[in-house]
Amino acid sequence: MTAGPIRPGQELSISAARDQLADIFPADLAEAAERAEDAADVAAAREALARIEAGEEPVSLAALRAELGL
Repeated sequence: MTAGPIRPGQELSISAARDQLADIFPADLAEAAERAEDAADVAAAREALARIEAGEEPVSLAALRAELGL
């Protein structure tokens, strides 16, 4: 178990945050959530590839940066 609850505005490392979540969620639930996220990512990638194969022009990194003002 971790040292205590996370306070608003508290800086927290990724590993500490992961450990904090491990105290809250059972491992099987966390694994199921990760599989669902992975499935959603795969579905989004397949959709993007289908749009490109259908002739849609992909957005370049340079164009995206310009659009976001980066």
